[in-house]
Amino acid sequence: MKRLKDLGEKWIVDYINSTLKKLQGTLLPIGDDAVDLAPTTRLLVSVDMMVQRTDIPEGMSWRDVGYRAITSTTSDIASKGGKPIAYLTSLALPPDMSIEDFKELWRGILEAAELYGGVVVGGDTNSGDQVIIDVVCIAEAPKKIIPRSGAKPGDIVAVTGLFGVEAAGLHALINKVERPISRKVIEEMVRPTARIKEGLILTKFASASIDSSDGLAESLHLLSEASKVGFRIINPPVDPLAVEYSKQVGVDLFNLVFYGGEEYELVVTIPREDWSLARVEIEKAGGNLIEIGYVIDELGVIEVLWNNQFRSLSRRGYLHFADYSYPW
Repeated sequence: MKRLKDLGEKWIVDYINSTLKKLQGTLLPIGDDAVDLAPTTRLLVSVDMMVQRTDIPEGMSWRDVGYRAITSTTSDIASKGGKPIAYLTSLALPPDMSIEDFKELWRGILEAAELYGGVVVGGDTNSGDQVIIDVVCIAEAPKKIIPRSGAKPGDIVAVTGLFGVEAAGLHALINKVERPISRKVIEEMVRPTARIKEGLILTKFASASIDSSDGLAESLHLLSEASKVGFRIINPPVDPLAVEYSKQVGVDLFNLVFYGGEEYELVVTIPREDWSLARVEIEKAGGNLIEIGYVIDELGVIEVLWNNQFRSLSRRGYLHFADYSYPW
């Protein structure tokens, strides 16, 4: 079995360049020292890094890893209402990585970029003792960009999907849970979808928006902090598959839903007068917009109705450079 060290960096770069596409209107050829863009609108730029030791659980395929790396960065763009144009991907790769594993990783990257309507146009490669994937997404910005800081008391709080199943999938992978339900939750976890089409529609309606990859609780706290408001959550967006996993495996459902993370849904606030039309337009586009609560005029106060009583939602979520234990 050939490994990257057998072929070297030039082979890796030549392989990557052979898969790249040239953006319309650009002057520089593929493989040049830089990538030139010919934007006609304001641009959004986001970057996200995936590190093997902290972000890639054992048992995930390399194709899914590549797919998730692109999706992670794209989800931040979606939360602002942007539309991807181009991706730059920098890779640190172990010399002993097999050629087939590398190709699978790259297939996942290209697959996700195509799904979201962007093109991988360049990046960088280096060797390392673990896989590191750094992705920059350059996107078209809408006329109205949705900040974190626009939520107002009385606004409806909504999400674009249900929560808990991705955290269940991560739990199953890390703990090697061998049950029939494990395969179902793992499949959900490794193939999330960045909500690009929903974000584009929500630019017409949302007062504040954030992506939920660090967990629903952390997302709500970040919105609260930026908008100087609080939230009352009366309809937690619980995925039925997470409920079943919680029962079978004995994992706390509240923690899966609010603290597990791994979802790439949008958490948004919408003025009440715009709610009905926003929901209809999202549903017409094939998406979901689920009302989960409302904004209150109490900075930092986040209450969740759970088992018929309100409980305070403490601030927990994944933070790099901090001692972190998974919420199960």
